[in-house]
Amino acid sequence: MYFNFEEKFQINQNDLKDPIMLIGWPGIAFISKLAIMTIKDSVNADLFLDIEYFDFPPKAVVGENGSLEIPSAKVYYQSNDKTNQKNDIFILTAEYQPLSAKGVFEFSKKFCEVMDKICGSEIKMYISMGALVTNDIRDSPLIHVCGTEKELIKSFLECEHTTLMKGGLIAGANGILPAWSGSKNIAPGICLLAETLPLPMMTFDPRASKALLTILKNYFKINLNVSDIDKKIEEMESIFESFKKQADSFLSDDAREDLGSDSYFR
Repeated sequence: MYFNFEEKFQINQNDLKDPIMLIGWPGIAFISKLAIMTIKDSVNADLFLDIEYFDFPPKAVVGENGSLEIPSAKVYYQSNDKTNQKNDIFILTAEYQPLSAKGVFEFSKKFCEVMDKICGSEIKMYISMGALVTNDIRDSPLIHVCGTEKELIKSFLECEHTTLMKGGLIAGANGILPAWSGSKNIAPGICLLAETLPLPMMTFDPRASKALLTILKNYFKINLNVSDIDKKIEEMESIFESFKKQADSFLSDDAREDLGSDSYFR
């Protein structure tokens, strides 16, 4: 299948300092995409790779200024020289994930091989982020941790609000890409899944995104600006409070009497 990796600038392998690959695809409640874009903006990462791949959906991307682009994955880069953080950071994100099973495996294989060559096998780990739907309501969403290396998993479990993912499946590139990098001895892979609620009206969950950011901020000592996410959390809580008041009003005794015998509220 067609691949094209376009490098926007060159990186000197000798200048790399413990680089990590952070991965955030679009998915449930926009959780990982919102988190990864917050990291990109906070560290002022520059576009390094533009990746064209024919298994992305045939949907052109229209920008805020009306620009029209074919779908692609993008890798951003920022060195720790400019941020005083612990690691150089690579960031992989896209508007879409690959569509097919073959596409997910092929992208994961090719991407890991290309990045390994570019970085001279210096990438320390691949960390993907995603969502885990739960009915449990908590003040702070738990982050479920799994990976390809036991000691690395344990190190993430030392962070607050984390728990070991003891079974299940992770669909798509969120699971396959870090699993591929680890199983093929390219670099250890970790997947972090933030709890979110199964609410149809919730198109994004900034609380879950912030929970992911808190783990990464503390683990890698990244300076993050979460003010925009905090505003989104306030907006979400306001919407939920308004929805709750409306529901309580509909379900009050007076409201029930007014609805009559044909009401669906029982």
